[in-house]
Amino acid sequence: MESSITQLSRYNDWANTKVLTALMKLGSDVPPRCVQLFSHIVNAQVIWLSRIHGTAAGVDVWQLHDLATCAHMQQSFSDRFQETIVAQDLALSSTVNYTNSKKDAFHNSLQDIIIHIFNHGTYHRAQIATEIRQNGFTPENTDYITFVR
Repeated sequence: MESSITQLSRYNDWANTKVLTALMKLGSDVPPRCVQLFSHIVNAQVIWLSRIHGTAAGVDVWQLHDLATCAHMQQSFSDRFQETIVAQDLALSSTVNYTNSKKDAFHNSLQDIIIHIFNHGTYHRAQIATEIRQNGFTPENTDYITFVR
């Protein structure tokens, strides 16, 4: 049976891919705020995975990317997440010590960080959906229940 973390990881990847594909199809009509928000999603994923590994992220929280770069970053995150979290079966109760973007020190369980990564993406995908709708387009359905169906 698949673990909840693996399932949420697959959902996160599926939802991000659906949104990214839809944004790319809009071409020059893609609202700039959507690109900014999607860039933020992939930046945050990279940053959190780097915190887990104790390495430098190489990106800023709100650094802007084009959609092709976002696609590469999303795939890279997904592959790296699978390799390090799922395949190695890391202890979800283990503590991760890190500093945030303001250089404040924190520590949280690996499980809490992973859940945060996925919830963070869901929150910003909803903002993208709102932005898409406000610009006269129909957003993708990225509901978890749609994924599991």
